[in-house]
Amino acid sequence: MEVPKHYLSRGFLYRTVIYDVLFSIGFLALYKPFSSTFWLSASSWRLAGLSLAFYLACIVFLLASRELFFRFQKRQDAKIRHLAIWTAAELLGLALIYLLFTSGLGYSSHSSSGELLLRTVFCVALILVFPFLLSFMYATIQDKKEEIRLLQLNVAEKDVRPDIPMVNLYDHNGALKISAAQDDIFYIMSQDNYVSIYYLTGDTMNNYLLRCSTVQVEESLKGTSIIRCHRSYLVNLNHVKMLRHSSGKAVIVLSDNTGTEIPVSRKYYKELRQFIVPEKIIKST
Repeated sequence: MEVPKHYLSRGFLYRTVIYDVLFSIGFLALYKPFSSTFWLSASSWRLAGLSLAFYLACIVFLLASRELFFRFQKRQDAKIRHLAIWTAAELLGLALIYLLFTSGLGYSSHSSSGELLLRTVFCVALILVFPFLLSFMYATIQDKKEEIRLLQLNVAEKDVRPDIPMVNLYDHNGALKISAAQDDIFYIMSQDNYVSIYYLTGDTMNNYLLRCSTVQVEESLKGTSIIRCHRSYLVNLNHVKMLRHSSGKAVIVLSDNTGTEIPVSRKYYKELRQFIVPEKIIKST
């Protein structure tokens, strides 16, 4: 079983660190009366400084760990077992950080090392499990919502006229994920080892995270109206409202309801301009 793709984005993995920290503050406030070795406090400048140092050490550790996991899953499909092992390693690492601070303060003398380790691991596990489950459930729900919207799109496209240009997009394993009318796709944005496909269903702009490289998508779209305009973007020329540029910077304004702006890099500007009628090119100072 694979990890939900929304969970694997760098931004989401970093946000889970925030969830962990916020939950831990509330949890530890409730846990304090039941522990004889609990020292996190702002009751003195010394303890406040050590508490802040401890939290900073934990945050750095978690950010480094999530970054490593992100890089790991870029090389291979992340399974539930990989995430479980990684989370267990994080749990042990956080427990060891707490024990190091606790030993330095002299609290470890109140109980045996083995007992203190078990209690610390148990406490850290309680702190991590709830934010993890909530984050995992949220990412799973987002994946399911995307799949439902995509299914609705693919079902709708089966009834289109045969003369309407279609595009087929495949994931990194070669599995067909999107079969849509070319004009339904507005733009594509690179997101780490995924691309986000922005498409219109009815009057609503939706997006679908597809695990593949931007280069792979670009190859699939050769000969269509969807071309590269930036290292991280491809845009559908049929939905360009205007090309606006000033001070050496250029953006494409799309014809959707919100007037989405897409950056244009110098590398692709000259080629892109060939496909846009002069009336749509706006120069400003």
